[in-house]
Amino acid sequence: MTDVEWLLLAGAGFCALYAFFTLRSGAARLHYRDRPLYWRGAALPLLLLVLTAGVAMYSLLNEGATSLFVLAASVGALSAALAWFIEQEPSRLVRWAYRTERSS
Repeated sequence: MTDVEWLLLAGAGFCALYAFFTLRSGAARLHYRDRPLYWRGAALPLLLLVLTAGVAMYSLLNEGATSLFVLAASVGALSAALAWFIEQEPSRLVRWAYRTERSS
């Protein structure tokens, strides 16, 4: 693997860890009864984290898959950005999840 591939892999891993711990700290700021709604609303960033890990593992197992490292780093950056936005006001996500749950 080249240095660029290692850098992209490290970036994807850092973004995934940042997003996970940021979402977890956002949940800790909420009242205990609101946490299930929070995690229901945070499903998209969590799916992006799983996708980041899956693409990173797949690209590690395949030779010459530099574009997959770029994809893993981009999806990791997107999940970190979503986690940062959610952590600014976690109750906004709870309100959204409550509205979508009530309307269905």
